[in-house]
Amino acid sequence: MADKAPDERAPLEGARRRASTATSAFGVSRREGHDASVYYTSRLNEGLVSSRDVGAAGAFPEEHANTVLCGDSRTLPLPDNCVHLVVTSPPYNASKDYDEDLSLKEYLTLLHDVFAECYRVLTPGGRMVVNVANLGRKPYIPLSSHINIIMAEIGFLMRGEIIWDKSASAGSSCAWGSFQSASNPCLRDVHEYLLVFSKGDY
Repeated sequence: MADKAPDERAPLEGARRRASTATSAFGVSRREGHDASVYYTSRLNEGLVSSRDVGAAGAFPEEHANTVLCGDSRTLPLPDNCVHLVVTSPPYNASKDYDEDLSLKEYLTLLHDVFAECYRVLTPGGRMVVNVANLGRKPYIPLSSHINIIMAEIGFLMRGEIIWDKSASAGSSCAWGSFQSASNPCLRDVHEYLLVFSKGDY
């Protein structure tokens, strides 16, 4: 007599099985009164930090209040820990009139230097928002991913991302999709990212 086939519906076994996990744990039901402590104490979060000691907040210089400062963003004339919010949309190095012709490595180094200076002047708990679009089609450059890595290296804590849907205002484009190359289609991005970070604490 042949052995009975194992029941594919049998529950997972072993030390890593999480007891009482249900579909509702994955966000399909209402989240009112939800206890997230199980998630935040799970192994997924081991070694991750939610706060850093970045010193005390400083005062913003009165002489720079309500003033436009023109200069190099890598050397800001401001003391440490004095700015509460930075919002920036850096040049994309996409051959615009205001761009320099930099290699990807040079461009990412430039962004690192600018963002590190922003980190220096941000107050503890201060926020930084980077508006960025990914570049190209062949090859496709995931600039938002590069920036996330840079910000983590500097010490920023990521707070989330906002997808800016620009399809309603997008101009015309000769993006053929898969019409001329069904085996290797290109997608036209109609969105940008608002990457949100904080310094020191959530």
